[in-house]
Amino acid sequence: MDARIFMEHYSGIDIGNLLTKAATVDDDIGTTLRVHLLCERLIEAWICAHCGCQNLFGGEKDRVKIESDSKIALAANLGLPKQIVKTLKTINSLRNDIAHNSDKQGIPDGRIQSMTATMGEYLTSVGKDISKQGVLINTKDGNPIETVTLTADSSKNRLKLCLIFALTMDEIIKIVASKHSGGWDNNFTVYDYNVQLNS
Repeated sequence: MDARIFMEHYSGIDIGNLLTKAATVDDDIGTTLRVHLLCERLIEAWICAHCGCQNLFGGEKDRVKIESDSKIALAANLGLPKQIVKTLKTINSLRNDIAHNSDKQGIPDGRIQSMTATMGEYLTSVGKDISKQGVLINTKDGNPIETVTLTADSSKNRLKLCLIFALTMDEIIKIVASKHSGGWDNNFTVYDYNVQLNS
């Protein structure tokens, strides 16, 4: 796997800006669509890194169009861990439900609980506790407002979805770094994304 290709493909979009907008927009549909876009790019980067081809999916004019569920299946066949695959499938399903059904305006608790359980299983396998994962939301002045966790009833589901995505992204980047076959030192500190949510 080529980590350079992974990071170059993935960082070809403004990840920090998209994630910040996903977390700060007061709209579950907008959050879901942005998180899905980030997930799709993450999956493509995984596939490109395995194939050793950064432009495997083409550019704007010659884009290869493949459904997200097919990309997820391909990434799974290329070794993406099953719990991460299941989480990505749930995000894809949520996106399809929200995008194609005008009656669905929110992110259901059941979807968040399902992804929390799945990612919790994965994090446990790598020695982490999902109940200790969270993000602090601050005012524009830097004063803390709320800590979003996946187990807190008070946290909004759109913020929990952003946290699930951030955990997924972090774990995939760690896997890529550990499997990198090139002469790189596997130091991804330049790609650490710290998102400060303002209200």
